[in-house]
Amino acid sequence: MNPLISIIVPTYNVEKYIRTCIESILAQTYRNVEVIIVNDGSTDQSLAVISDLICSHHNVKVITQKNQGLSVARNTGIDVATGKYITFVDADDKIMPGFVSSLYQIADKTGADIVRGSFRDFNGNILKDWVPDFNVPTNCGTIVLDQFLSSKISFVVWSSIYRLDFINSNHIRFTPGILLEDGDFTTRAYMLAKLVATSPEPNYAYRIRQGSILTTNNAQKMSLSEEKVISQFISMLKHEESDVLCSLILKSIYAFMRDWTRIIVKNHLSLDRTNSCFDTALTLIKEIINSKPLKEKIKFLTKVIIIKAKNH
Repeated sequence: MNPLISIIVPTYNVEKYIRTCIESILAQTYRNVEVIIVNDGSTDQSLAVISDLICSHHNVKVITQKNQGLSVARNTGIDVATGKYITFVDADDKIMPGFVSSLYQIADKTGADIVRGSFRDFNGNILKDWVPDFNVPTNCGTIVLDQFLSSKISFVVWSSIYRLDFINSNHIRFTPGILLEDGDFTTRAYMLAKLVATSPEPNYAYRIRQGSILTTNNAQKMSLSEEKVISQFISMLKHEESDVLCSLILKSIYAFMRDWTRIIVKNHLSLDRTNSCFDTALTLIKEIINSKPLKEKIKFLTKVIIIKAKNH
């Protein structure tokens, strides 16, 4: 019998979309799944729609908690999951009938810790800019992460499956209270994964909502999130001795700095706080790297990243 796979669906005020999402999950050709819906304090009719859909499905569990944000909702799902693998589906998206099956087949064949699939929008257009294109189907997580960072591929947690014992044994969870939970989670997961595989099948449909441009308030929250994530990576850098991982942490910090600057500029926010945080972060990075017995190429990479960050 195929192993159990846990599908985690964080839900908050999505009454317009949740029916499509749940129906797509219940239509999976891979039958041995448990569906974990985490109702994160919805105040609309989301829970009523869910209850109507799942009344005859005993493999669906609904957890209702007070509103604590997407990270906590996903962590709740991970904590109660019992499958060999877990996957995340956002409540306003949907998955094709073969989504779980196609990813599991690759995971079973390769033994990968993570299998990342391709995805499309609701009109069927494949989002090519967000999909990795590797010459080999399977590779070490650090190599895959390096390619992600080099090609600016978006870090999303959905469209992938993760081996649950890998996630739990490495204590990988989403950081509460930030708006960059996907990038933070996936970066740490890929750094630790021994094997990552990819699937070309675009079996995940991502809903691009109109009018989803960041408000000034959200942009400010995003900026604070960037600051928190960068601080976490600097802490990782301080305790890391591996040349490979130090290199990836440095590249990850630069990627977050780059994205942070774009958010600030796009939303016409003040760069004063950003520049101050960058200066502090870059000074710390330089001190940490210089204190380590790392190869010269890593120290050179540090200089390059500092120059890029200051001039981005």
